[in-house]
Amino acid sequence: MNNPDLYSPRELAEISGWPERRIRNLLRSGQLRHVRVGASYLLPRSAIAEYVERNMIEPSSSSGSEIRNLRSRTKENENG
Repeated sequence: MNNPDLYSPRELAEISGWPERRIRNLLRSGQLRHVRVGASYLLPRSAIAEYVERNMIEPSSSSGSEIRNLRSRTKENENG
């Protein structure tokens, strides 16, 4: 490869430990930053980290007791 800053899906899979198929599926759906050169996709090494950052789900601020109370109210509504 001429540009060491860009990687094929196979190379990025080897570097990242992610399955190549997952990387290719994310490419097709436009979820990974990349450049297309002819029929080839080239990705920066940071593409996966950027994807994870954009899709990270933060934990809810609800406490366990709030969830239990909600469940209790739901059961009460179902029963009567």
